[in-house]
Amino acid sequence: MSKSNKVRYKSLGNKFPTVIMTGKIFLKHIDDEFLKENPPQKGDLQIFLSTDSLAYNEYIGNYEAIGLDGYIKGNIFDGRDWKPLSLEEFFDNREYYFGKRERPIDTYNFCLPILSKLGGTELSRTYREHYRITLPGDKEIKK
Repeated sequence: MSKSNKVRYKSLGNKFPTVIMTGKIFLKHIDDEFLKENPPQKGDLQIFLSTDSLAYNEYIGNYEAIGLDGYIKGNIFDGRDWKPLSLEEFFDNREYYFGKRERPIDTYNFCLPILSKLGGTELSRTYREHYRITLPGDKEIKK
């Protein structure tokens, strides 16, 4: 008697709407007051500092501090809330990382022109609400 393999999961395609990047970029903790008065638009990008040492010190939002190592992260506004955006797709050589001898604001200023030129880029939602560049077949909903 032979056992057949059961198909346990069959992709139905990506049923979530895509987001088009606007090219507007905000820096978290710096532009928060501006965003309270001017709500973000669908496709706006928010950049913030990410480092393991943030949980243990007062450097949250201090982009001028030296002695931290980490990277900048991004969120995309989907019309309702900020969702994570994978920056690895936009930088080939990990330019968004910074070392202990660098200021995070310098890394942000280096990455800003690259990210600003991405206006019009289409993003698709993946698992766990992350967004990435839309690939062929992402818009297909299979029945």
